[in-house]
Amino acid sequence: MSNLPALAGLGELANTRIERQASREITRARAYGATVSVREIAKVEAIAQVTEAALLATSHVSAIEGLLVSRTPHAEARLRHIADAGCTGMASVVLSTGGLI
Repeated sequence: MSNLPALAGLGELANTRIERQASREITRARAYGATVSVREIAKVEAIAQVTEAALLATSHVSAIEGLLVSRTPHAEARLRHIADAGCTGMASVVLSTGGLI
């Protein structure tokens, strides 16, 4: 009977050690999760910046295209082709950005 309190004491120490270890593991897992979240948010923001730049540039190209077509109607087909090629290239950059990041 005198051994029972000593074993109970060891059990409490073991439980405390396991609880501390579990707490450290949970803290590490949370820190890793936070790091992954920050990294993914940065990727989304980078893609958004590239997309916004492409949208604004496409709008600018379209405005210039319309202006030039009104000034030189005989060049309309060529102007549209050049504008479409440029906008297609910008769209390609936006699509590839996700894979590069």
